[in-house]
Amino acid sequence: MPQGMKDNKVRRPWIHDEYRHPDVAYTRQQIINIFKSFDQNGDGQLSWDEVKAAFAKLGAFLPDYRAWRGRNCADADKDGFISLETELGELVNYTLELKYKPM
Repeated sequence: MPQGMKDNKVRRPWIHDEYRHPDVAYTRQQIINIFKSFDQNGDGQLSWDEVKAAFAKLGAFLPDYRAWRGRNCADADKDGFISLETELGELVNYTLELKYKPM
């Protein structure tokens, strides 16, 4: 088989491909852990910048937009923050719908 061929496919490393990245989306627990890891000041809430940084880590093409949409879905009390105790579940539900995959 010619070099660069696998199962009749030409390997193009500049394209996100199945040779380097798993085709399995993040699990619920992985997403929870990612969001919790971005609570930089440990106050039990995620600010706009923390949510945006978490979406960037997840691989969002437009992290600002995803943070805005996620906050609209999850911020039940409209205080501008996502509570890790009471609101994180809705943010995780929204994120799971997007089917991000580890890179």
